Amino acid sequence: MRKLILSMQISLDGFVVGENNDMHWIATDTPEIWDDLFDMLEDVDLFLLGRGMYAGYRDYWKKALGVTDFSENEVKYARLAATAPHIVFSSTLKDPQWENTRIMNGNVVEEVRKLKQQEGKSIQIVGGAQLASTLLEAGLVDEYKLTVNPIIVGKGKSLFQNITKQRELELLEIKQMPGGVVVLRYRSTYPNRIPIGER
Repeated sequence: MRKLILSMQISLDGFVVGENNDMHWIATDTPEIWDDLFDMLEDVDLFLLGRGMYAGYRDYWKKALGVTDFSENEVKYARLAATAPHIVFSSTLKDPQWENTRIMNGNVVEEVRKLKQQEGKSIQIVGGAQLASTLLEAGLVDEYKLTVNPIIVGKGKSLFQNITKQRELELLEIKQMPGGVVVLRYRSTYPNRIPIGER
């Protein structure tokens, strides 16, 4: 079975973006963070995205291949993203406008269960918060790779929105990055199906 990896940047209080989609606090362009990401991606051959973040993601990485004011690591990721298969979950989007991307409009949980049964390397949940939360709640995430930024945002989109079930995790790795950023890697331990408050 393929491993499903949730790899996202979050604030200390669990937000993936702040109020009004503010992301200025997210640490991205340091060599250490990029190296850590590329190490993980060596074992990934499929990216999953929600409709809400897809257009911005697509446009940013397509632009990174066409202009010169992007870093070397951004261009490296853009080249990878331009060829790696992506799936966008959406009931409204018809044309992804990116050759490497297909749209799924069925039940997200059932579709991801099927994807995990297929042959291949690991699958990464790129975002956004609603897609990640849905798959967390369904117990489909096998590994969590959370890049925790040293900030409390207070408002925004929470990675843990709509979570009702307690999940027990095994710590695999801690990495300290420049600027107070910490990368935490956990593995899910199953079964974890007991709702919070009933344990």
